[in-house]
Amino acid sequence: MGVLKRFEQRLEGLVNGTFAKVFKSEVQPVEIAGALQRECDNNATIWNRERTVVPNDFIVELSAPDYDRLAPYSGQLGDELAAMVRDYAQQQRYTFMGPIKVHLEKAEDLDTGLYRIRSRTLA
Repeated sequence: MGVLKRFEQRLEGLVNGTFAKVFKSEVQPVEIAGALQRECDNNATIWNRERTVVPNDFIVELSAPDYDRLAPYSGQLGDELAAMVRDYAQQQRYTFMGPIKVHLEKAEDLDTGLYRIRSRTLA
């Protein structure tokens, strides 16, 4: 399963990266929301029949231009994205080990329109 997941992630990155480079579009919050949902699905850990744990701490790495555009709204945007993750997790019957946090960070190695999500489970 790990090989298939890595292949899918690389394929998704290739497609998204190609479109972002060709069309030079800025990252939109709705794209980040979808990526956070996929991050939960891809990193879900089954603890028992009634409990599937997903990450609760997310770092969204953005290109410098995208970060500069979204940074003034980072607090409110982070709260709204965290609420969206909470709602999605409730629909999927996922649980968290602690409070949900979404942070924006600048990544100098990304071009406009590209982003990267890192997540972890924190108590």
